[in-house]
Amino acid sequence: MADRKKLSLVTFSSETVVFDEKGNKVVACPTEQEAIEYIRGQEKSVDRQGSDYNE
Repeated sequence: MADRKKLSLVTFSSETVVFDEKGNKVVACPTEQEAIEYIRGQEKSVDRQGSDYNE
C-alpha cells in the first residue's frame, strides 16, 4: 500500500490553504470546499498508485 500524504488545511478570510506534513504550502483555494475537494483528489490519486486498475 502506498504511503498517504498528510495534508491539512487552514482557512483564512480570503482563501483556504492546504499544507503538507512539513508545513509547506501545497495549494491555495478560494473556498474551503475547493480545498476539501483537492485533498480528496489527492487521496484518490494515492489509492490508485501501484494498482493494476487503469482509467
